[in-house]
This record gives sequence, C-alpha cells and structure tokens, in this order.
Amino acid sequence: MKHNFIKIDLVSPKITIGSPLLNVNPILKMLDESKADIILFPELTLSGYTAGDLFYQSFFLDEVYQSLEKIVNETTYKGIYILGLPYMVNDVLYNIAVVIQNKKIIGAIPKYFLPNTKEFYEKRWFREGIKHQTFDIEILGQKVPFGHIVFKDEKSNISFGVEICQDMWGMFPPSNELVLQGAQMIFNLSSSPENIYKPETRRNIVIENSRRQIGGYFYTSSAYESSTDLVFSDHKIAAVNGDLIDESDPSTLTERLTIDINIESIRHQRRMDTNFKDIKENLPYVRKVSVEFKEDENFKFAKAIETQPFLPGGKVEDFSFIHTLQVRALVQKLSSIPTKRVIIGMSGGLDSTLAMLVLYDAYKALNRDVKDIIGVTLPSEVTSHATKSDALRLMESLGVTSLEIPIKDELNVHLIQINHKKLEDVTYENAQARIRTLYLMNLSNQYDGIVLGTGDLSEIALGWMTFNGDHMSMYNPNGGIPKTIIRALVLYHAEHGFKMLENVLKNIAKRPISPELKSNQSTEDSIGRYEINDFMLYYHLVEGADENTLTFLVKEAFMLDDFVVEQYVTRFFKRFYTQQFKRIPMPEGPKIFKVSLSPRGDLRLPADIKRK
Repeated sequence: MKHNFIKIDLVSPKITIGSPLLNVNPILKMLDESKADIILFPELTLSGYTAGDLFYQSFFLDEVYQSLEKIVNETTYKGIYILGLPYMVNDVLYNIAVVIQNKKIIGAIPKYFLPNTKEFYEKRWFREGIKHQTFDIEILGQKVPFGHIVFKDEKSNISFGVEICQDMWGMFPPSNELVLQGAQMIFNLSSSPENIYKPETRRNIVIENSRRQIGGYFYTSSAYESSTDLVFSDHKIAAVNGDLIDESDPSTLTERLTIDINIESIRHQRRMDTNFKDIKENLPYVRKVSVEFKEDENFKFAKAIETQPFLPGGKVEDFSFIHTLQVRALVQKLSSIPTKRVIIGMSGGLDSTLAMLVLYDAYKALNRDVKDIIGVTLPSEVTSHATKSDALRLMESLGVTSLEIPIKDELNVHLIQINHKKLEDVTYENAQARIRTLYLMNLSNQYDGIVLGTGDLSEIALGWMTFNGDHMSMYNPNGGIPKTIIRALVLYHAEHGFKMLENVLKNIAKRPISPELKSNQSTEDSIGRYEINDFMLYYHLVEGADENTLTFLVKEAFMLDDFVVEQYVTRFFKRFYTQQFKRIPMPEGPKIFKVSLSPRGDLRLPADIKRK
C-alpha cells in the first residue's frame, strides 16, 4: 500500500478436477510471484467447482484440507489472499472462502445463496449460509471466525468483505450488509458457466454493485473446470464507484489481472453521498397497497416481437464469441483424454459442417496435426450427389483425413435379416442412422479416437434424431446451439476465418434441410419451420411460456392464421415432451445460450413424463 493505493491480483490458477493435491503448486506459484496486497482466487479453488459427488467423499475432502495446509505453510507471500474450498462445520458441508495472511486464517465466509436451477445443483452437496449465525470454528488447528465478517485495518482505514459467486446475483446480496457495516471493497470468488451475452450481464452486475455500494467490487472466475455440458469463464472484473477499472477478455484465458485501487476515492465518495449516510441509520418502512391489473383483449406490443430471440441482431462479435466457446470446450475435452484422433461423420449438412470447423480450430489451438481428424462419409442409396460432394470438398480444403464407406449393401442385408418390407418407413430411415453410428464407433476403436457428435439444440428438443444412431457420440459441440443459429454460424464462417471455403459453406447454408434418409425428404415439411420451432423453444424454456401464451406469441410474431399456429404449438409440445427419453442419455456438450437440454443441467425431467 502506498498513499492509499493498494494493488490487487485477480487470478485463475490452472487446476485439476478430482485431485486437490495437484492444485497446490499452481496456487503456490501464483502466490509467490505476486506483488499485490490482496489476491483473489476463484470459488472452490482447491477442489474445483465441478467435482460433483466427490464432495461426498471423505478422502476427497481430506485432500482438500491437506492442500490448504501445504499452501498456508509453504507460501512465501506476505499479503492477504482469499481461497475457496468445501469445509465441514458441525457435520454439514459448506462452500466457503477463507481469508489468509502470514500463515494465519483470519476469517471464513460461507456462500449465502446456493443456485439450484438449470445447470446448478449446489444444494445437493452444500448448506446455504444465509441462515448461519457467526461463531468460531477450527481450521488447521486455528480458531477462525466464521460468518458475516468485515476485515479492517484500523490504522490505515482499509476494510473489505467477501461474498461468493451467486451471492452477488441475488435480490439481497450479502455485500450490501457488509458495506453498511463498513466494508469499502467486496471480493467475489466465482465459478461461472459461460454463455452468449452473459459476460455483459456479469460486467453490468459488478459495475452496478460498485455504484450502489459506493465502493470497490472485484470479481474472478475459473475457466479450468470440467467442460461436461458447460464452458466456464475466467472473466475478471474490477469496478469502483460505478466505473469499470479493468477487466480480462472473457473470450481468452487470462490467469492474472493486476489492478491498482485508490481507497481514498471510495472514502471521498462516501463522505459526499448523503444517501449512504442516511441509509445506515434510517432503513425505510415499506407499506403495501393493493392495485389491480385488468386483461386487455386488444393488447398490442409496443415493438415488434423479436423472431430470433436466441441471438437478436446477430452481430459479428456474437458469432465470434459462440465459436470461441465451442472451440474452448472442445479443447478442454480433448486435453483431458489420452486419444489424439477424432472421428466425425460428414453428411454435407449444416450440423456436421459446423462441428468440423470447430474441431479444425480446436486442433489448431492444440497444435495437433489435422490429419488426425478423420471425416467419414457414409452414403446410402438416397444420399444426394450435392451433399456428398460438399462434404468431400470441405474435408479436402481443410486437409483432414477423409474416408468413404457406402452403406447401401449392408443396409439391404440388415433389412432382409429383419424381414423388412421394401418401404421408406421409419425402420428404413433409422437403420441407416444406426449403421452409420456403428461404423463411426468401431472406427473410433480402430483409430484409438472418439466420435464427435453433430446434432443441434433444435433437433434435440424435437427428438429429430435416431435413438442410438446420430443421437449418440462421445462429445457434441453443437448440442447447445439451435438450428437457426447453426445456419447463421456457417455463413459467418464463410466470411470470417474460413474464407477459402466460402463457396462450399454458402452452398451448404442455402440448401433445404434434410436428413436424407428417404427420397426427396425435407425436415421442415415434417416438423415445421425451424425459425418458428426455435422461437417456441426459447419462449417456453427461457420465458416459461405455456401453450396459450405461445399461441398468442407465435401468431403475433409470424402473422399466421389460427389453424397453422395451433398446429405448430400442438406439435411442438407433443414432440418436446414425448422425446425426453432421447435426452436422458445424451452426450456431453457445452451450454452456449441461456438454456440447455442436458439432463445433467438445465432440464431435469423423467423419461416417462406425461403432459396432456
């Protein structure tokens, strides 16, 4: 500290999920190399946020505590540092932050609010801290205050408080109370899953907290978590008095962000702000008065309804960020497995094209030979020349390994063996998909690789996939992206990053969507326009719209007659809920938008659910 300026490090060490002792050295390195007064680490630093049911295991918790002890005893850092870990208090597990200086643990803070919706499942393992009363606990043989704490240097008049991740997103963040009790700065340890537009929301919350609290708000998250269904951010944000001081780029990995903060600016602002002085002494009484809202039969929207709610506007930087998330997730997955080769079925359609582009860039990021990408075309009797040709041109231009395995003869033998009549029915369609998957899986064994899936969010929602056919893979980078955005991404790549493929990518993007499992097949003739299905998917899962509301919204947004709208809504709800059995065993893949259909994350429904 110098003339009221203090130096702060926001850090994200590269941790290993499942092996807390392996996290000691990366943390020690960041501590020992720092020149900061305060170092903030991410939530559950020592264990990793995505350790899952390992939080139940005593051996795992013991390793976490051993890691903490080694760090406290071995670091040469003399400043204050804040770590996250799971900790048992009175036989109950809490998600806590510990504040440490000079080998002494000077305080422990529980996470007040535990998210337990969508991809979050924290109440499975932890107890919320909101009901906790402050008392002393023992950590590493030291008596440590546990609960609501303001840390203060009386001589220098510098004070701070700590909250954890979700606490700042809540309606009543604990930091508000800490500020009213004297904290000038708030430090937030987080492990935050990423999706499109979330960085902006996260940034706004941090800035707004600093403005409302007339103080400093400092936030860090960890990107080095499991990529099962999610991509984690290492976003680092520093804001003071409503101004953004600095932040890391959420699209890149940044292990350390160092900022210098003028504490006097906070003191000065608080001395001037009359509201801050008043609220500490005069919390208002709020009286409730009844009102009435009447339904308007002639209601009209002030602005036209956005027909592309997943990505309104479709800015270039949005597509770039989506691609970054897909690539980052796949890099994390490929880095965690011993195999080097990836097998991917190439149809010449939108989904497999996008998956190939993501895979190609992931290999480039890993400095791997793209010849270890094995693209496989598996044409049948109904495969068109155009789609096969585009798939081959794409692979040739990228320089990946290309294989062709016609399935016509095997399909005929199989259909004869099950006494199938020569009809282009569901059996005929699904047999092709399952034979293709059989080849891809066996090739993955032969080449010591994994199968990369290609199916998108819209297909997963509507069940437009063959169970244990194209529905199955070892990892699927497209599973969090709706079909309308898949097409837009392919066109984006034609103009950015893959300019040499412009013609073939535009050919693929403009072609009518079809699984090509029977003659002259059009997907949208069967299930309706993807634009409308994606619209309904968004409003049902993100906004909670029921059948009546969706009927109203679809009619308003797309100017369709009542009969057509009813067809769309009825078909959507029937397909969405009857196809849950296909989603139960679906492969991992990153969440990209506000909603995911992963059974391990956002959507938890039984396979035998009945809805009307």
